[in-house]
Amino acid sequence: MKLSHKNRFYLDLLFEIILSPISYMNNFLKWHFGNIENKEVLTKKRKSVNQNKVSVCIHEWGGYEGKRLKKIKNIPEFECGLDYQLERFQNYSGQYDLNLSITISELNLFKSKINNVEMIEVPNEGMDFSGYEAFFNKIKSEENQYVILTNSSVNKYQVNFIDDYISFFKENSSIGMMGISFNSKMYQSLIKNNFNPHLQSFFLLTTTQVLKEVVDFNNGFPGKGIDYKLELIKKGEIKLSKIVLDMGYTLACVLENGKPFLFDKSHFIDNGRNSWKNFYGDYRLHTRKPNAINSLKLGVK
Repeated sequence: MKLSHKNRFYLDLLFEIILSPISYMNNFLKWHFGNIENKEVLTKKRKSVNQNKVSVCIHEWGGYEGKRLKKIKNIPEFECGLDYQLERFQNYSGQYDLNLSITISELNLFKSKINNVEMIEVPNEGMDFSGYEAFFNKIKSEENQYVILTNSSVNKYQVNFIDDYISFFKENSSIGMMGISFNSKMYQSLIKNNFNPHLQSFFLLTTTQVLKEVVDFNNGFPGKGIDYKLELIKKGEIKLSKIVLDMGYTLACVLENGKPFLFDKSHFIDNGRNSWKNFYGDYRLHTRKPNAINSLKLGVK
């Protein structure tokens, strides 16, 4: 009998308990001795993008209101919603050609009428990742281009960011993926200080070529078909960042003060702690505007 994703998640926790002496020792070694001071220089570079097209996917669940309050444990509530995301991208007037699509699960619940934007119905299994996968499948055969994967849980706070983000991304070809928030640990585990640095998946900037490499590396899109949220965070959000790091790329995050924070894993025994110069845990616990896209400000100290 095939196990549900919820049962798989708790089976993994059971194995953690059984293997806890080994797991805790492994985590202790990573935490205290995984800091490589003289590690290899990153050599992985992205394939260049030779066009001005940016494909944007906004994923939405059909039952959400266009404007809503987002409540996350221990994080101040904030306003977000599809209306703000549409405003953000439809009002863009920069140098790039934006191709905007909305992927939506449980479309029968959706009450709004949206004109001049392609709507792609997707199953609810995989949540955001169901939408991201469907959108990737739609554009993967096109020439390499910049891609923004996001959902409607981005803070309503509005800034002009696209040109600056892509310019920085273009100039730093070792970056495989860029986001606006991070978490340094896997909370979906019994292991204390389970250091698994990753970008949070409600906003990601990358390219179709990097996504193709991720899918080839993973033999499928991370998070595909998972219908249990805790398992999806492990096998979708965290795994996506881990794959990008394992392939030799850097991850980047634009912090609330506008400073870009880069972290990597460029040595096979380095778990990334050497390049970790930031808060531990969920970054949103340390911000005034959780889930916000902030302006990029180079040279910020």
